[in-house]
Amino acid sequence: MARIFRLSLVFITFVVAWPALRAEQTSGQATPPAAAAVVQEAPQETWEQYQSAEAEQFLLKARVRSLRDLGEGVTLPQKAELELNGVQHFAVFKTIDDRKTGVTQLSASAEINFQDSWQLEVAAYVVDRIIGLRMVPATVERVINGRTGSLQWWIQSEMSEEERRKRQLTPPDIEAWNRVYLKMVLFDQLICNVDRHMNNIKITKDFDLRLIDHSRSFRQWKELKDTKYLTRFSRALLEGLPKLEYKDLRTKLRRYLLDDQIRGLLARRDAILALAKKHVAERGEAAVIYP
Repeated sequence: MARIFRLSLVFITFVVAWPALRAEQTSGQATPPAAAAVVQEAPQETWEQYQSAEAEQFLLKARVRSLRDLGEGVTLPQKAELELNGVQHFAVFKTIDDRKTGVTQLSASAEINFQDSWQLEVAAYVVDRIIGLRMVPATVERVINGRTGSLQWWIQSEMSEEERRKRQLTPPDIEAWNRVYLKMVLFDQLICNVDRHMNNIKITKDFDLRLIDHSRSFRQWKELKDTKYLTRFSRALLEGLPKLEYKDLRTKLRRYLLDDQIRGLLARRDAILALAKKHVAERGEAAVIYP
């Protein structure tokens, strides 16, 4: 069965949008799209605000003041207004839990044992916290109005990647932008995210990334699906990947992932580490590893 993944289509889109590489590049790395520079100086949320034990407790305990449909996305998410001890914040509530056995024909692909579930939103956040990515906002399981789903911190961002491209905005520091983009690529390969697109990549005022919508992740496949852009690696993430351990993952994720999904995650983790080692051997550490 030939598999065509939306994730691969996104990466092809990157190539179209990146018509030129900087002249000094000789290592084969891909460079994200760029155009007119914009400088943003307003402060943004710290990671302790959008991703921490405190944020998790807020999501779990805050009173739900209101809940309304967002009116976008196939998963039909809702926007919740929360309040705890006088502090107010928004969150996204998602209850979709769609599972199909056998072959499912999607708009641009066919998948075996298709899953689109709020449970994978929680799992993506847990994995992020373990490896130290700091891009997925705090996400917990919660029951609201008798429905169980994922409740995710509403992140502070300036625009989506789709909007950035339409406005032809260039990050002020291209190398820093490359690095955060490559971290996203690694994470999506690790969790086997088949639904990354330009509208679920959120960009902050200082051109960092926040990642949402992981309900179509954690496929059971053990191989990496697209290594084209896995040419450079964050040292911090390479050090974080070995922290993914089977027993710990079983303890933290047994409510959300099947055993085969956990084993697939670990197999892909090993493949990423092996690929990084191969690149270092061929091109040298300085050309492959960045802080």
